[in-house]
Amino acid sequence: MQKKKEMNPFHYGSIVRGNSFFNRQKEREHIVATLSGGNNVVLYAPRRFGKTSLIFSAIEQLEAQGFCCIYFDFMPVFSLESFVRLYSKALSIKQTNLQKFVQIFTSAVKSIRPVLSFDENGSPEFSIDFAGSTVNESVVSQLLDIPEKLAGANHRVLVFFDEFQEVEKLDSINFEGLLRSKVQQQRQTNYLFLGSKTHIMKELFNSKKRAFYNAALPMSISYLPENETIEYLRKGFSDSSIVLDNETALYIISVTSMIPHYIQQLASEIWQYMVNSCDVVTKEIVDECSMRLLAHKSDYYMELFDRQSQSRKQLLQALTKSGKNIFSASYIRTYNLPSAATLQRAAQGLVKDGIVDKINGEYFISDPFFKLFIKCT
Repeated sequence: MQKKKEMNPFHYGSIVRGNSFFNRQKEREHIVATLSGGNNVVLYAPRRFGKTSLIFSAIEQLEAQGFCCIYFDFMPVFSLESFVRLYSKALSIKQTNLQKFVQIFTSAVKSIRPVLSFDENGSPEFSIDFAGSTVNESVVSQLLDIPEKLAGANHRVLVFFDEFQEVEKLDSINFEGLLRSKVQQQRQTNYLFLGSKTHIMKELFNSKKRAFYNAALPMSISYLPENETIEYLRKGFSDSSIVLDNETALYIISVTSMIPHYIQQLASEIWQYMVNSCDVVTKEIVDECSMRLLAHKSDYYMELFDRQSQSRKQLLQALTKSGKNIFSASYIRTYNLPSAATLQRAAQGLVKDGIVDKINGEYFISDPFFKLFIKCT
């Protein structure tokens, strides 16, 4: 038998780049055109739909056009101090002249001392010293001015705020209002806000009571197109001399609920199972690899399911079959569910906890292998 390629062509769990990133070209071009045109964007999508990979693909294109792109993830932020430290670091990473950046930082943020040191290879590193300093709204305000100072008169800076719904952690000051005022005032800086908790993101940007109401052009990404995904899967396997027909590729997509992360994960497991041993992917092999992935997390899934209320468990079981019109009388009757009011509370709780999400009015279990676990119980 011919020896297959040793490098697994399917990747998950990290930012997908190069040939592994596929078929978000229209979304990427829309992001690039909107930001380069001087407007802000808010991007909605559930977890595991490839938002961050899409953003990094757009950043590569924008940087090739000469923009300075700052990426910042709000997920590790837990306090004002952590925001100041981490955002300062994110701003410094993209600077080719750290000594100049230190000068800009010193002139902007009056009460925090910047530190320029050198690593073991002699490369300069930027950090800040909080000793004797108090991080308050004034300090945060000064820090938020830095992107515009970096831009100057002839350059543009683009800031990408990932998991932006976590901004609510900074409610000890009016962070939302403060940042919104900066977004409105800055002329050489534009922003993209993205987040995975779509219900919170929509509240942040669609509610008239919130500071970011209508602050950015709304954009969403949904499932990958079926035909292109089939082609991508078939090519990935064929490069290792493994045959995958259209029907079995479609079955992989179905098992993974068309969610990009899980498509890559299951395809990776199948490739690993088959390489140097099998030549043709079958539905039986797909099922075997699905159960292998399920086995890895079965204890976690059992605990997750057990701690749900009875009404949530009932809804989850129903969602393994259908997620359309879940509050209708016919749906409740078909799946023997509690009242619509109880069901709404259960759905809201599951969405808030990230266990269930919704696209185009249809609810679905966010993790297709958790869905498979529920089906098997």
